[in-house]
Amino acid sequence: MDWRKSSDWVLYNDVAEVMEIRSWNYEKSFLCFRGRLKMPASQASRLIISRVRGYGLLPFLQSDRGEILIKFAPIGKERAKSRWYVPLLLFIATLFSTLFVGTMMAGFSFEDLLAHPLLILKGIPFSFTLLIILGLHEFSHYFVSKKHGIRTSLPYFIPFPNILGTMGAVIITRSPFPNRKSLFDVGIAGPLASFVLSIGAILLGFNEMTLVPAAHYLLRPEPGLYLGDSLLTTALFGLRYHQIPVGYEIFLGPLGFAGWVGLFVTALNLLPMGQLDGGHISYALFGRRHKLITGLVMILLVAFGLLFSSPIWLFIALLIVILGRRHAPPLDDITPLNPARVWLAVFAFLILVSCFIPVPIRMV
Repeated sequence: MDWRKSSDWVLYNDVAEVMEIRSWNYEKSFLCFRGRLKMPASQASRLIISRVRGYGLLPFLQSDRGEILIKFAPIGKERAKSRWYVPLLLFIATLFSTLFVGTMMAGFSFEDLLAHPLLILKGIPFSFTLLIILGLHEFSHYFVSKKHGIRTSLPYFIPFPNILGTMGAVIITRSPFPNRKSLFDVGIAGPLASFVLSIGAILLGFNEMTLVPAAHYLLRPEPGLYLGDSLLTTALFGLRYHQIPVGYEIFLGPLGFAGWVGLFVTALNLLPMGQLDGGHISYALFGRRHKLITGLVMILLVAFGLLFSSPIWLFIALLIVILGRRHAPPLDDITPLNPARVWLAVFAFLILVSCFIPVPIRMV
């Protein structure tokens, strides 16, 4: 049944089952009902979704000025499913680009690789470790989304000619989040996975780490890459080297570098901004106040970028502006998170603090 052809009074009767209706009218393009729910919001949301599914409508439950608002929006056209070979081709391209970077890290030049193509296998430790961290991060989002009945794409890996060979991976959500619980679960699943895997990669890479004189980098004709430390990496590297001699630095090796990248990406995703994983967590906790939090964090990033001469944070702030600071609400925007998830959100914040690096990368 097309909702435009259905009677508003039919919809009124459906809503009346879950709400004592005080008023109803059109607000912009939405048909809105205001009043008081007759049952818990989670139960009302499930019931009204089942009732209006055939009308081509999506019901959004919100709190507005001390009363409950049920807003009906037409379901948009379903996006065409992505062809299975697109994620596969992107993954293969990212595999080769990260293998190339790993080969360069192993000390071979582009000319060496052209002369002996099998040298690209030297990049396996870095490439596979990084792709496992990034891949399981996104697949954690994917499987938790499926658990909550949210339609989503397979992970898209992004090959890119930078120091990593990739810009990471993303999934595309194709249906609204049912409630704040599902929004929180999807948001936190990826960072938890990459956090654990990244620590494991660093610990496994202890045997590859070596101490090198800092002058080794300063005297090289080409610029070297210097990685900053977070509270967590400082503690982890302290397990490997209890005391580092003056004038020496740690050379991480491929596994350690992939683990460092994983922790940095975890912190980046946990920033409570826009559509980032941390943005999902922030909205699940604070609702529409998430927009204010995004603005405050953006100011802090710009301050970090200017204060520490770290342009990467200015780039991230600009990227959030381009992609959008707003966050779409879940269908049930009323039911709060349970205490266990609130404590898990506190743990996620501690991960962010422990993994944040004021100056992640600089050339020396």
